[in-house]
Amino acid sequence: MPGVAELTVEGTLPKLWAAELDEAAVSVSGASSKRWLAAASASGAVYLYSTDTGTQLRRWPAHHLGAIAVSWNPKRDLLASAGQDGKVCLWTPDSDAPVASLDCGSGWAEHIAWSPSGRYLATACGRTLRLWSEAGELLQSFDEQPNTIAGIDWRYDSQELVSACYGQVVFWRPSENSPKRTFEWKGSMLCLAWSPDGRYLCHGNQDSTVHFWIVATGKELQMSGYPMKVAQICWERRSKYLATAGSPHITVWDCSGKGPAGRKPQTLVHHRMPIIAMRYQQDGPLLASGCAEGRIAIWRPSKRDIPDMTALVGSPITDVAWGVGGGLLAVGTEDGRVITFDCGLPS
Repeated sequence: MPGVAELTVEGTLPKLWAAELDEAAVSVSGASSKRWLAAASASGAVYLYSTDTGTQLRRWPAHHLGAIAVSWNPKRDLLASAGQDGKVCLWTPDSDAPVASLDCGSGWAEHIAWSPSGRYLATACGRTLRLWSEAGELLQSFDEQPNTIAGIDWRYDSQELVSACYGQVVFWRPSENSPKRTFEWKGSMLCLAWSPDGRYLCHGNQDSTVHFWIVATGKELQMSGYPMKVAQICWERRSKYLATAGSPHITVWDCSGKGPAGRKPQTLVHHRMPIIAMRYQQDGPLLASGCAEGRIAIWRPSKRDIPDMTALVGSPITDVAWGVGGGLLAVGTEDGRVITFDCGLPS
């Protein structure tokens, strides 16, 4: 039964609390207020926990065909959940039912992205990209894309949204339903990330490469040599480093100054199985990674090639999420657990 769980964790990473879901934890997210942690289950349920104690406060039967993702609004306690039913639901911690249910198109609602301002929520369902207000009002239904959307992301100022699908990356303005511009790239993209300073747009690919766009000019850079498809990329908060994973190892590119071209990347070695989830802190230097073996590692890539702290949780990792304003890390697992760790380290 779901609830607070006793769990033995091996390693140096201090565990705070653990809780059980009814099925695999597919997504975890921490609220900007630091009070709440949300988790989505493969069954379609969405759980709300107290960040401090791990007490389960809500279990919402959100998506009858299964949940895919949860994400908190960056400015207020408003949670979005996305599901295989093509819906995105909006929740507040004190609500028994969704405050809004958004029809995102036919198929799975696979991608959700709040704008940094918190004013907009972008959703991608199949080839359909839509824009909503934080109240759940439909603002734009953008031109349908030629292929399934593989990723979406916002520019730091919330004035531009980008989407990727096979063959192209498209830039959109919230006020217009037709593209502002398009970058063409013939390949299958798996993930997309806009650098926090807006300079670079990067995507990991099925063909075992990482592709960079210099947004202002459209100039391209491509990094190859990965042994597997690249499904995990994330930016450090200052846009200096891009972490990428196309194997059990992490490759970190230095994107400062003239950029990564011609520079030898840093390689971080600890995991023995493919990395499933990876994320930098929003407000600190730490990088968290989790793999299919159930290993968690905390890194400071700018200072060390080996992890500062590690843990082994006994089940494949499905997602990782940092708390805001501290060292709390939340981890989702395939066996249906949410585990939080204290990753406080000196900078």
